[in-house]
Amino acid sequence: MQHTYCTPITWAEAIPGDLVFYPEDTHVGIVCGFDSGGNVQIIHCASGANNVVVTGKSGFTTIARPSYYTS
Repeated sequence: MQHTYCTPITWAEAIPGDLVFYPEDTHVGIVCGFDSGGNVQIIHCASGANNVVVTGKSGFTTIARPSYYTS
């Protein structure tokens, strides 16, 4: 449902707070910044019990900006 309240954007437009999704919206993460190489970093829960991680975009296929977010 989160994806329906977002506007699609490109990976090049990513800023912290944007949402990223696995295929068919089976998993969601939040853009939290960029590494020293300029690659997007995503915070998400990798498993059900206290396993919040920061990773690259591997596995995430789409990115969107929540409609409440303004620059």
